Amino acid sequence: MIRATDTREQIMDRAAQLLMSRGYKGFSYRDISSHLGVKNAAVHYHFPAKTDLALALIEEYRQVLRKGSAEFMAYGGPALPQLQGFFAFTAHQCKLGRCICPFGAFSIDYAELPEPLQKATTEFMDETLKWFTQVLEVGREQKEFSFTGDAKARALSILAALQGARQMARINGIEILDTVVKQIHQDLGLDI
Repeated sequence: MIRATDTREQIMDRAAQLLMSRGYKGFSYRDISSHLGVKNAAVHYHFPAKTDLALALIEEYRQVLRKGSAEFMAYGGPALPQLQGFFAFTAHQCKLGRCICPFGAFSIDYAELPEPLQKATTEFMDETLKWFTQVLEVGREQKEFSFTGDAKARALSILAALQGARQMARINGIEILDTVVKQIHQDLGLDI
């Protein structure tokens, strides 16, 4: 027998797969329920509206980022493990078939998303950029990274490069992402 929490997790996992491959408007609850072998009512039980499901996915992504960065953000420490963890997480997502990042997935339909979903997406993007900027600033201050220019602009360019690499990896394979990550390492003065 499947417990309710298992059903909820399965719904979220399937929704994440569909979101990454089709965008927000590209799937319905029927796509989830038929894949899981449950009725649409089971999906509605956990997530009354599709916006609720999407907001839960964004919150899950935010929790992953917070969990991975909480100690670093609160107490400092080396920046390199944060950077490597982010790259490893990104590669792992691609290997799971989630080559489109959450920002890319929600950006497909951004203008048509319900306002709470637009707001949550923007806040998540802002949080990610703030965290990544701090990682780069700390890394440069501690001489872990070597780059010129504004850390926020560098963070934005790296995030954009990773998003593009993930999309290209969907077509040409994970090697594309590996190549971009290696170039980012070089751009930051890392010999890894």
